[in-house]
Amino acid sequence: MNNQLILDHCINSSSKNFYGEEWITAEVEVRGNDVISHIVNGDTVLQYNQPQLDERDATYAKLIALNGGDKMLSKGTISLQSEGHPIDFRKVEIMPLKD
Repeated sequence: MNNQLILDHCINSSSKNFYGEEWITAEVEVRGNDVISHIVNGDTVLQYNQPQLDERDATYAKLIALNGGDKMLSKGTISLQSEGHPIDFRKVEIMPLKD
């Protein structure tokens, strides 16, 4: 992030908080491990590059083996989750990006 290795598990974004029943549009644009952007209602709120496995993680050995021995991530799965508060998802779409 900003050309620095950040080891924190949670990173604050520049997004405002949303309360109640308000729907938002959230996008995640992933261009390999070059740049990953989190976009909320059209505003980029978090951006980073070169994601990698954390050697301190208890599952590091298993994950690095699954990643061909490389700690740098350039592929993976897509997961949607909520931490600490119920959330609803609707209209989830996956679209290929143009170069």
